Amino acid sequence: MNEQLIVKNFGPIKDATVDFKKVTVFIGPTGGGKSTLAKLAAICRDVKPLGEPNANISTLKQFNLNSHRNSESVFKWVFGDYAFYVEDADLKFNDSLSAAMRDYGQKFIDDLLTTISIKDFNDVKSDKHKQIIANLVKDVATRASIDAMDQLVIKSIPHYIPSERIFVPAVEYSWAGLMRDDIGLPKLLLDFANNFSLSRKEIPELSIPFLDVTYLHIDGKDFIKIPHRTELLMLLETASGIQSATPLMVLLEKLSRNTSSPQSFIVEELELNLYPTAQQGLLNWLVEKCTKAENDLTLTTHSPYILSHLNLLLYAYQVAKNHPERKAEVAAIVPEASWINPKEFACYQVENGGVQSLVNEELGLIDNNELDALSGDAADAFDNLVRLSKSVSVK
Repeated sequence: MNEQLIVKNFGPIKDATVDFKKVTVFIGPTGGGKSTLAKLAAICRDVKPLGEPNANISTLKQFNLNSHRNSESVFKWVFGDYAFYVEDADLKFNDSLSAAMRDYGQKFIDDLLTTISIKDFNDVKSDKHKQIIANLVKDVATRASIDAMDQLVIKSIPHYIPSERIFVPAVEYSWAGLMRDDIGLPKLLLDFANNFSLSRKEIPELSIPFLDVTYLHIDGKDFIKIPHRTELLMLLETASGIQSATPLMVLLEKLSRNTSSPQSFIVEELELNLYPTAQQGLLNWLVEKCTKAENDLTLTTHSPYILSHLNLLLYAYQVAKNHPERKAEVAAIVPEASWINPKEFACYQVENGGVQSLVNEELGLIDNNELDALSGDAADAFDNLVRLSKSVSVK
């Protein structure tokens, strides 16, 4: 991957540059801009809608980002030698992409004219026919440019998994009415719910080992099988962590089986409602399922447990690489499918309007000092209380 997002004056982000890798992680305080960056990455990877007239604002609205923009907002997507950026709600391109799109569009038009046996526009005598053909060529040029973006820009199909997914099991049997009444649910949530509904038809059963349960789809209903219990539980009757993880996993299991084109999986707050060990289990599963071949995974999180476990996955890769004779022993501790190559990993702290890389480039790990800073405030406060307690005892 060679993709970069540059954002200026957009919502909570004042100035940020992010290099996306096979696994990219955003952590930071609530409202710091993690989801803003993740959503812009999804929009830019699916730039085709942006190429349609007046579509930029509606696309931002679909991601609940339209209020983030102002007269100074700019976001830019760089991929290899090409780049496009949105400024003042207009889509613009760098010279390399403009030239490539022109060449692509001209070839498209030439092929069309050849197909309808018109080699020279001036050969057409009728002004009416000239106007019809001119309008047709203009329309084709627009469509060809959009198609060119599709060929040149879209390296992967984005799938955005919102944090509101916990809402889905609770209204499992009410979606038809909710959509009929158009009560204004966020489009991202509706898309997720619809995609989950379709996916469960292809994934009627899925083991969730880190929760020690099995998902079953039977006669249009979702159930959870728990060990040592004969009767099945409906998904909406189970613990919140199961309700949060199950629809996510069913959908991604189905999507990850698509090997026809690269895919980008963007997951908000994977730790939702999960105990730390379950967070780690879900992270292992996501890395295994969502980083195969040319696929990539972007995560937003508030959990220091996730960062600690990411270090484990990064270090397992390094130990196995440096000591290949011990690869099997490493795999017995950390499943090989979940290892992460440090060269294919990025992690950013998002706050105060910008981003800071948390990766120690020399070690290929998330810097321990940064981890300590993120999780050490409570420990520091406890140590201060201990010192106060001891000073009182001495007196």
